[in-house]
Amino acid sequence: MNSKKPLYRKIAEIIQGRIAAGLYKPGERIPPIRTFTGEFGVNKATVHKAFERLKIQGLIENKVGSGSYVRFPEKIDSFAGRFDFRTDYLAPHLFAHETAHIIFNDIFSREKHGALAPTPAEGDPELLQVLSQYYHVPDHGMLMISGAQQGLDLVSKVFSAKISESILFEDPTYPGAISLFRARHFVPLQDDGPDIEQFDLRLTGQIRLFYAMPSIHNPTGMSYSREKKEAVVQRARQHPFYIIEDDYLGELRRATPRFIDMAPDRTIHIKSFSQTTSAGIRLGFMVVPTDLYEKFVYAKFSSDIHSFGLLQKFLREFIKQGHYAKHIEMVDRVARHRRMRLSTCIEAFPFLKIPHEQNGYSLWVESQLPMDLSHAPWCSGDAFSFSPRFKNYFKLAFMHMDEERFEQSLSYLTDLIQRHVACNSKGGFNE
Repeated sequence: MNSKKPLYRKIAEIIQGRIAAGLYKPGERIPPIRTFTGEFGVNKATVHKAFERLKIQGLIENKVGSGSYVRFPEKIDSFAGRFDFRTDYLAPHLFAHETAHIIFNDIFSREKHGALAPTPAEGDPELLQVLSQYYHVPDHGMLMISGAQQGLDLVSKVFSAKISESILFEDPTYPGAISLFRARHFVPLQDDGPDIEQFDLRLTGQIRLFYAMPSIHNPTGMSYSREKKEAVVQRARQHPFYIIEDDYLGELRRATPRFIDMAPDRTIHIKSFSQTTSAGIRLGFMVVPTDLYEKFVYAKFSSDIHSFGLLQKFLREFIKQGHYAKHIEMVDRVARHRRMRLSTCIEAFPFLKIPHEQNGYSLWVESQLPMDLSHAPWCSGDAFSFSPRFKNYFKLAFMHMDEERFEQSLSYLTDLIQRHVACNSKGGFNE
């Protein structure tokens, strides 16, 4: 970063980078000015100028008496006029809108005004039964949430005491979890899960939780081997600690057994549907150990009382009627095709490497050449880790575009990388 640049501009660019990386998501409140004064060691006026710059750029907006919030982009598939490889959500056209229309109509025709009636804090009882059968998890200990982020927020409330010191994370990991828990303790990942030797070194007496995405990890796209899962479960029982199993995109890779299968008494299982259906379907569920259940129900009730009942009824019917399973098959098919096309594009450059077998909606790429573009259309590796090891990694998300725009994005990406190499090396890049 240019040292002559005013401090407020540096701060604005850092916050802009966090928004682009997903640390602060559209519609979410960003930390107050006093938080940034402490983080950057500046006065309130400097941070205020940074906020004003972000407002002029259309990135944040003020809500009187509430704070500053990240604005929703006008177009989900573009960023500053370029192709966007940051957005993880599915393209709207991939969801079965006509089917959804029929289901919603049926619900209103059948239940009339009751369609909008509130559900218990735990969730719609019929939906909980459907989810229990579909995902093969116990319905006792289950409760509905408004997405994975709320699930993590409930964990932070239940385990509030010194939680930053008592939770262990994978490295790299999901930026939203880093931000929420103010992560301090990390264990490096290998191609099949955490480095167990390093895991043991970090298991101090204060560790009470381990946050993991064992099936299609974000951002790496890898999945844990059974051996690594067994090693983690063994330590969860001996230490002991609870495993927060974030089932990010497990439907695309039905890995068995899961942590919830192997150690239900030590696992807090979280599943979100906004990543597998549509960004607007802010629903998910948790399955928590029996000894923690009442604490989680109380934390949820004190947070939002209940998740949107009509959406719960829709999801119940969508799954019961078999539409969800068909939807997942289609999404998986599209994702595999696009990953193959994007991999071919990346592999054309000798200095770029796809480090291991991957699944999901994105591609995790390692570069031997610094990819420090000023306005890169992807998420840089340092958004997912504090380790300098990932400085030259980046994540390419590819499922939020329609087919035509995706094909165009491949040419754009190839041209962008070629121009970057030409501008930053004399005579080209040598391996």
